[in-house]
Amino acid sequence: MAEFGEVLSVLNTVQDSVTKKMAAVEAQIQNAGPCKDTVAKVAEEFRTFRELIFSILRLLRVQMSESAKQIDHLEMRHRRKALVFQGVPEADKEDTAGVVLDVLHNKLALKVEPGSIATCHRIGAMSKDHHRPILIKFMTIETKATVWRAKTRLRGTSISAKEFLTRTRQAVFARARQHFGMRICWTQDGVIHVKVPDGTRHKVTTDAELDVLLKKYPKSSGVSSMESDVGAARQLKPAKK
Repeated sequence: MAEFGEVLSVLNTVQDSVTKKMAAVEAQIQNAGPCKDTVAKVAEEFRTFRELIFSILRLLRVQMSESAKQIDHLEMRHRRKALVFQGVPEADKEDTAGVVLDVLHNKLALKVEPGSIATCHRIGAMSKDHHRPILIKFMTIETKATVWRAKTRLRGTSISAKEFLTRTRQAVFARARQHFGMRICWTQDGVIHVKVPDGTRHKVTTDAELDVLLKKYPKSSGVSSMESDVGAARQLKPAKK
């Protein structure tokens, strides 16, 4: 997806350059004194040419956006059998698959056989400050779904599980949680779910789709109201004797 970002940056640069050049030419035409009829004709042709260039740039932008969306969709389908486990202690020369199976058996109480795992390895650069996440890809969607449903049993531990989102969707997910709050944004099968202040739920996968929600539900009426409702509910909950 980085290639599309680079091409989009070049496209924006070209558009800015064309805009400046056309503005300069238009200023010269307007300042031309004699031959007003000729200047008027050239000015009209220039405006037609300018609209043509801008329409081409708009078309390229739309095509790039659609292509990037399709590639992201295909990449997410390739990742649909995978999960990422974070917070799993790391050791030198470890059997990563065995470590994951231990988590599945002892933490999630699941009977997952070694043959159910297609690939399993640590991702990211090694660090003394934290344990690297583990990427695990299962043989079937059903096994992945079973593990995903059982992830709530990890609450209260140092381990957590998340879907292996594409870089694009991970960025959209981060924006959604920052705006609406962590408790009311989640993912399911690579799709980002958002519960907005009016109680309705929305599915998004792109920045454009999320921007619609951000505009409709500003942050002042988003996170604060939703989290205040959660806080009020906690305060009303009777204390245990």
